[in-house]
Amino acid sequence: MLTKARIEAELNKIGVKPPKIVFYESTDSTNTRAKEYAKNNPENREKVIFIANRQTAGRGRLGRSFVSEAGAGIYMSILSYPNECGYDATEITSEAAVALSRAIESLCDCCVVIKWVNDIYLGGKKLCGILTEAEMTVDGKIAYQVVGMGINVYKNAISYEISDIATSIEHQLGNAPDRSQLVARIISECLSPVHNTYKEYRARSFIIGKNVQVIKSTESYSATVLDINEDFSLSVDRNGNIERLFTGEISIKI
Repeated sequence: MLTKARIEAELNKIGVKPPKIVFYESTDSTNTRAKEYAKNNPENREKVIFIANRQTAGRGRLGRSFVSEAGAGIYMSILSYPNECGYDATEITSEAAVALSRAIESLCDCCVVIKWVNDIYLGGKKLCGILTEAEMTVDGKIAYQVVGMGINVYKNAISYEISDIATSIEHQLGNAPDRSQLVARIISECLSPVHNTYKEYRARSFIIGKNVQVIKSTESYSATVLDINEDFSLSVDRNGNIERLFTGEISIKI
């Protein structure tokens, strides 16, 4: 069972002071709940973590739905209030991907990899997705940011319709960690100072040198990935022209 009490107990076991946790047995979307909390509590400046056993309207990037069956995965969002100007969703998402990867590997005998910019893969299929959202103030500062994470833990997280592209920890390893333990490890990694995130993110990438389809809001085109840059942007070769991607999406061409 995934419960707030068990998560807090697991955090205490690994020496992490539990932050404020809002737990739902079922909700529409933890990102939606986090943003609503931020708007209703403007005086709050501390991290708050929203966790659900089930989501009825889980969301991914580009408005896609994220299947969130009860008891099947981990659905959580971290609300924070950075005191700085500007907003780099790509960097924030990349740092979360590294934290998630570390947490999964700390409990599972596996090696996960990252597909730019927000997906974690295991066994050649998508295991986790990350959705970063933020609200800006009129003077260009970040009012708040929300990093949402969805991890497929057990086999019932994957429907037949998406089984060719998505997987779960249980599918790949034959077993899965206790969800409360995994949530505690994720929180611990996300709250810890991150060092050399770029180097680790790049080392975990499996797309460098691959032919991909770049998907933007206004166009789609074929390209070859050259490298991931220190600002987490992507350098690609588009018919001999070198382009740098800060936003967008890629799919790997078979």
